Amino acid sequence: MRRINFIGNKKLFLKPLSIFLLSILSCGAQQPAFMIDAATIARFFVNPSPEFINFLSNDKVPLKQWDGCLPAASSLHAQPAGIFSEVIKDGSGVEYTLGWETPSAIKTDTGYPLIIYLHGGTGSPLTTKGEKAYDMLQPLADSFSLFLASPSANRFTPWWSPEGIERILQTLRFMTMRYPINPDKVFLAGVSDGATGCYAAANTACGPFAGFIAVSGFGGMLPQVSMPLIPANIRQRPIYNVNAGKDRIYSISQVVQFLDWLKQNGVMIDHKEYPDEQHGFDYRAREFGTLANYIRTWSKPTPVNGIEWTFVPGFPYCVDNLIDCVTDNTAQSIFIKASWESDTLNISAGGMKEMIVSFLEVNKPVIFAKLSGNKPLKIRALSPTALLAFKSMLHSGFPRARLQTCYRIKF
Repeated sequence: MRRINFIGNKKLFLKPLSIFLLSILSCGAQQPAFMIDAATIARFFVNPSPEFINFLSNDKVPLKQWDGCLPAASSLHAQPAGIFSEVIKDGSGVEYTLGWETPSAIKTDTGYPLIIYLHGGTGSPLTTKGEKAYDMLQPLADSFSLFLASPSANRFTPWWSPEGIERILQTLRFMTMRYPINPDKVFLAGVSDGATGCYAAANTACGPFAGFIAVSGFGGMLPQVSMPLIPANIRQRPIYNVNAGKDRIYSISQVVQFLDWLKQNGVMIDHKEYPDEQHGFDYRAREFGTLANYIRTWSKPTPVNGIEWTFVPGFPYCVDNLIDCVTDNTAQSIFIKASWESDTLNISAGGMKEMIVSFLEVNKPVIFAKLSGNKPLKIRALSPTALLAFKSMLHSGFPRARLQTCYRIKF
């Protein structure tokens, strides 16, 4: 073994050595450095991390460099037509299986519908039930070209949990990173627990969807699992609801009472009942024509130039025109209502600290915001940055979402 002799003043040697060692240790405590390339953008678009968002918040990434990487990010993961499954991790680091099927041929210059299907039976501990769950709706592919995808849930992560909602949104981002999905034709469908999951998503994160298809489920059970139902959220998208008259899990009278309550509160629901059928979807062959018609006719509505949303505490949110926000989680109710009057955005809010908004038809360097009847405040448009681009991508669920003019409003 080679011996190293310290020559000269040991104190002078040890001082820089200790500084060197401390610098190594302190580097481990600093936020990681990220390389802005196609692979990094693709990775964090599907599974964003607070560390990556903090890195972008330093405005170190030129927007031009970010935009230049986007086409490569999509092509990096582009896959051929076929049937696939993959084990991915949700935001909590828990693995689950995602399965999907593509049209038999994929044209890159065409946008295709996507149906995200939520399976039932979430009481199981399995993390693989989504691997081929989309088979339930596979005959729809005989009517037109579309993509089908199904994530997995279980007793630890049901669809109506924050992690379950995030898996739904993660599935959307996973598919749009890889395939040409039509942003106006994304649908959420489910049977049994999956149908209840559709109501949970409509209640917390309806923004990316054109509509919901709920079969043999009962959204009225959500308050029993600590999710308050907010009709003003749910009524922003249409719902097609199907139930069986002899369902032994959810009585048809209980279901109809719930649906009547939603209709009285302005929710757009079409309901069909099969009096002689039981729980499940064994009668689905009789429904495919109806489902195909909804896929053809429903499209994501053009966002109105306003915002109306009540947040469900602890859950991901995705609502039209609201790109990002900071809320007071100690507030009893967190909500935002905003509407335009000429160039002034009239706002009523509770539990909000600040928000970033963007409106399709508003592209002005300066707007005015009037908070709860106070004197209007002048709000300047934000400078476009990589962070804003990334948050706009996450908000829409599409990697090439156009960065519109954004405004930050503080309360």
